[in-house]
Amino acid sequence: MQLVSRVAITMFSVSLAVLLGVLLRTQDGSAHAEVDTSIPAASAVVGPAPAIVEICFTQEVASDGTVLRVAGPDGGQVDLGDTALDLYDPERKRVTVSLRPHLGPGTYTVRWTSLSAEDGETDSGALTFVVAGDQLAASPAASPHASPVASPLATPSAAG
Repeated sequence: MQLVSRVAITMFSVSLAVLLGVLLRTQDGSAHAEVDTSIPAASAVVGPAPAIVEICFTQEVASDGTVLRVAGPDGGQVDLGDTALDLYDPERKRVTVSLRPHLGPGTYTVRWTSLSAEDGETDSGALTFVVAGDQLAASPAASPHASPVASPLATPSAAG
């Protein structure tokens, strides 16, 4: 009986140690400052190009190691190289970069590197957005009101 209880205790101890190791590893993996939200949003389609790109991270970031870079459809840099941590943000999570004016239509890639102010860990990634150009802004919006004149396709047929 003692042998069975010793084996059971040993197995329980090993299982507990493995579980604690997995839990601690999971906590370490979530310590990076990752993208929480962005403007424009990831995969968004916007009319004219925005003047700035803004990213809010999941935790406080350090200004000396956090960088945003934006590449245009041809791969060339279209940001002004002025990545800035918003010092008015009390949580120090909001970072911006200015874009060149009058950017044309196409897919833009925002590459980011963050330096966590909480633990010094770095992370990086990318997101994209699409500039549709002025045609998106000029396209007519759907009216919330019904048209007073019926469409010829909606008129009932007299032939029945």
